Amino acid sequence: MKRLILLFTLIFGLVLSFDDSSSIAADISVNQPQVVQPPITGLVSTLSDEVEELPAELIRWSTYWQLCWEPYPEAKEYELQTVLVEGKSPKLKRQSDRCFRLQAASNENQKSQGLLNREVILLMHKIQLGYRVRAVLDNNRVSEWSEVMAVGATTASESNGTNISLNP
Repeated sequence: MKRLILLFTLIFGLVLSFDDSSSIAADISVNQPQVVQPPITGLVSTLSDEVEELPAELIRWSTYWQLCWEPYPEAKEYELQTVLVEGKSPKLKRQSDRCFRLQAASNENQKSQGLLNREVILLMHKIQLGYRVRAVLDNNRVSEWSEVMAVGATTASESNGTNISLNP
């Protein structure tokens, strides 16, 4: 009998906790920012390569992907959201800059091999990883999200989409 009373007490406690959590969820939704038009525009993504020469005819290289966008009127900051094949990340990265830079590929290999497997690594990112951005305004307002830009993809009209700098 004591076990039955304990079981009912636990069930009743769970029911009450669900009621409390639903009111907490309602409070959170009230604090959601107001979304305003238009979204961020003018997104430009570029690739740049940095190469460091090492002893024994080796090189260490990195390819960086950079996403920049037009300034948004009255923006206090910007938020970036990671978009994966599995879905959108709930974590947002907040920054004041209008550009976001990420190492998209790197390797260390023989100098004669050049940027070994660079295109394969970038292709994997293009398929699996992207970012979108929005402006953070005052009075709990945000802009609509921009389109998603794939990491490794470029929008620049350069001949091969890359800039290379040599670091001896």
